[in-house]
Amino acid sequence: MTKLRILFTAVLAVSLVAGLSACAPAKLEVSDVTAIIDLRTPDKFAASHITGSINIYFASGSFYSDAGELSRDGKYYLYGETSDEASAASESMRSLGMTDLTNLGSFLDAQEILPLGITK
Repeated sequence: MTKLRILFTAVLAVSLVAGLSACAPAKLEVSDVTAIIDLRTPDKFAASHITGSINIYFASGSFYSDAGELSRDGKYYLYGETSDEASAASESMRSLGMTDLTNLGSFLDAQEILPLGITK
């Protein structure tokens, strides 16, 4: 009976570990992305940001003109202070004719999703 219990426990442990590793979020591919856009304030961007990202401050009065300089055919990943900010910026960019936009959520969310480091 003890050997059966040990075997059952081992099988259960292996199944649990395999199941949890399958739940780990996959990292997004970045090789075909035109730009990763950080929508936070320039001060927050200067303090730390996803490596390789550019800063287009969403709440600035120049967001439309700054975003309008980007290629309409590009593929863009966006993250902001919050997921809602990235969503609002995505909608604004769609109104400019851009269609390949991915809302990464907040800065913390983007760190989990992208296979890139942080620049400080």
